[in-house]
Amino acid sequence: MENARPKQTYRIGEVSKLFDIGADSLRYYERLGIVIPHRASNGYRVYSLKDLYKLSIIKDLRGLGFSMKQIGSYLHDQNVQKTKAMLDEERRIIDRELERLESRKQALVHRMDVIDAARRMSVGSIAVEARPQRRCVEADAHLELDEEMDYVIQALHRVSADVMPHLMTVEIGAVLSLPEIASGATNVYDGVFFVVNEAREDGTFVIPAGQYLTTRYRGPYEQNGRILTDLIAYAERNGLDLCGKPLEFYEIDNRDTADETEFVTRIEIQVSK
Repeated sequence: MENARPKQTYRIGEVSKLFDIGADSLRYYERLGIVIPHRASNGYRVYSLKDLYKLSIIKDLRGLGFSMKQIGSYLHDQNVQKTKAMLDEERRIIDRELERLESRKQALVHRMDVIDAARRMSVGSIAVEARPQRRCVEADAHLELDEEMDYVIQALHRVSADVMPHLMTVEIGAVLSLPEIASGATNVYDGVFFVVNEAREDGTFVIPAGQYLTTRYRGPYEQNGRILTDLIAYAERNGLDLCGKPLEFYEIDNRDTADETEFVTRIEIQVSK
């Protein structure tokens, strides 16, 4: 049986089905002057085999992430040099994406390590621990409800997504309101912050390097008033001067579990002798 030859012309519906490109996109290419079909006597668009060749290139280049402006310029004066230049640009784009994915992977691995370490840590003990400088982005806000905390965290993430693109891997902390907790309140805060990569220069404030009176607790945050009071009493008994605000860090929180009994939280206050 003799093979049938391809048709020389195709209607817009046939082209849309062949390339899996919507008719609206085909009309858009026409408005851009990139692929301009002929018009039949009845006014219908008619695509030639040459038009199909262009659409094949467009589909491939769109799949590689090129804009229609780039594609239009390329097809206007297509040659080997331009082809190599476009492929080289796409290689650079892929390299940047691989770097981003590798960074994302390392952040996930680090977060898993933090969770594993937090689950192994003893809670309730108090110690003075050395901490490096930590650069942070912060949102000042007086917070008394968990829902307020969650809202401010989301708002801070929205404005700092270029610094911390993945909330799941961010080290989150909050500034405990010492005056209110000293007066008997609990779970009250004066701000929320994200700890950013120290190699970056982003950040609205820096937690200085130094010695920090540190403890961890497991379970709901309503305990933090009592625990902070115990820390302050420990500092007084051991001749330690408080020289910073009390900070709370969420090693395991509602990003990781809906069971509050699994929460692990660290409280730090910078001290000096």
